[in-house]
Amino acid sequence: MSVPTPAPKGRYDLDNSIGYLLNRAAALIAARFDDDLKERGVSLQAWRILAALSQSEPQSLSELANHTGSELSYLSRSVVQLEARGLVERSQSVLDKRASQLVRTGQGRDLVRELAPKARNVERLSLQDISAEDLHITLRTLREVCHNLVPHPDAPSAVNRKLTIARRVKQKALAQSEEPTPRRRTTRTIKD
Repeated sequence: MSVPTPAPKGRYDLDNSIGYLLNRAAALIAARFDDDLKERGVSLQAWRILAALSQSEPQSLSELANHTGSELSYLSRSVVQLEARGLVERSQSVLDKRASQLVRTGQGRDLVRELAPKARNVERLSLQDISAEDLHITLRTLREVCHNLVPHPDAPSAVNRKLTIARRVKQKALAQSEEPTPRRRTTRTIKD
């Protein structure tokens, strides 16, 4: 694999910028999936919440914000809308009585079951002609990019709320991985 030639001094080369290309690819994937979502009256944000919950539930708002990459205030408004539609429900956390946790309702699980094949089709389209090896390397690289950008739990607080939330989630995950008690959370791929 060759290293791209740097842009001339004073210019930023978008065609070789990982941030720009990730954002553009995400926007194009979202645009392809948008018609399926609109048919069911679901926003992309709502889908991300339901999909994140289908991966692991229950989740707190902070955990969902980290998984969906959403601002907490925006996410909170979306969750209220999903609750009003009967797609998610909130309950008190068993680990922290001050916190709430979210799970999908039966109707929410049904909607994920209906939309997941459509999401997979868009993903298949986006990955056509990409080898399994290249995909493996890309996914591994993206996970490392995410890992590198989330501050270590012992680092000084980040200013950006998304980074602060991601740091807290990372800190909580590290603490829970050291605890010998079993967790009630289930983790699965989006099938249901």
